Amino acid sequence: MSVCRDLRLYLRVLNSLGMMCWQFEREQCLLQATPERERYALVYAVVILSATTGAFTYAHVQPQRFHLKIYNRTGNFYETVIFRSSCLVLWLLYVCLYLRRHRHMALVQSLLTINRKCVIGSADRQFLNNFILYAALSVISFGNYINGYSRSATDSIALVLSVVVYTYAFLVLCLLLVFFVCLKQIMAAGLTHYNAELCHVIKEIPSYRSRQQISSLNGRQEILALYEGELNECFGLLMLPIVALVLLISPSGPFYLISTVLEGKCGPEQYILMSVTSVFWDVPWMIMLVLMLRTNGITVEANKTAKILAKVPRTGTGLDRMIEKFLLKNLRQQPILTAYGFFALDKSTLFKLFTAIFTYMVILVQFKEMENSTKSINKF
Repeated sequence: MSVCRDLRLYLRVLNSLGMMCWQFEREQCLLQATPERERYALVYAVVILSATTGAFTYAHVQPQRFHLKIYNRTGNFYETVIFRSSCLVLWLLYVCLYLRRHRHMALVQSLLTINRKCVIGSADRQFLNNFILYAALSVISFGNYINGYSRSATDSIALVLSVVVYTYAFLVLCLLLVFFVCLKQIMAAGLTHYNAELCHVIKEIPSYRSRQQISSLNGRQEILALYEGELNECFGLLMLPIVALVLLISPSGPFYLISTVLEGKCGPEQYILMSVTSVFWDVPWMIMLVLMLRTNGITVEANKTAKILAKVPRTGTGLDRMIEKFLLKNLRQQPILTAYGFFALDKSTLFKLFTAIFTYMVILVQFKEMENSTKSINKF
């Protein structure tokens, strides 16, 4: 059996990072909030809240320590904003996860039940591939931060704090993103299961077909209700600060490239290394964001149900009226997942995010050029 079956690998890592501290019973596929795990969650949350508050305070009191010699005033201000925002997002996420831990546990428990009932073993490979991608991007992200800040003549204390905070933020935030993707894949697989049942029972005798169709439609509606209800409430709130932070961080890679390589602030031997670091600076964040937003299997499978039911032979019973009512509602209502109502978590948001990132990058460059122009005028 795969190590990712029932998302056990994810639950172990989430538990080790103090986010979802539950005991997992493998035989019964049951999550339990034991007193020991509750104490662990509380202690871990207190430690993280204290550490992020301390780092935020230090960056606020000693902002000059986080200044990079290769940056001007605009770049250094942007750098301190990113650092403090990362601390703030970590603080908010741990508060939210701890206060709503029982609600998250109930949601994950429901989805694990659906996973065992509806999802075939091949889905384990999807879960494992997602985790391998997350682990590989974590290593790349850590290497980027070490190389970038060590070559930027950063203060030693600020260097350690920046690498630790940014790396830990990536581990936590992107683990939530990839776990969220796996939960959506479970729901999509559940809808696929019930659609396959509907296709199968069309060939059965009318009396048996009616019972099976009602059962399959009820299972489908339970998954969609969970998708638009608890999943939206629990993870939609978490996605809001994560996406906002990624939006803030994303211009930093191109801005770093413009401020170093394109302005000739590095020697010939460092040119290639600095260029590679700049290009790949935001790649891990963007890949995880695209992975989270592009998975729309739930919408595809939900729409497929209507096509299947449209082919069901009419029996002249109450089942016909139920199918017609279902088709009418299905055509008018699409399953939508949002970041707590602020924007949709689907592919339609990708273009808007990339547009916003490009806009922020242009604004940063304009401020940088204005500052350089002002300094040149003042010299004369």
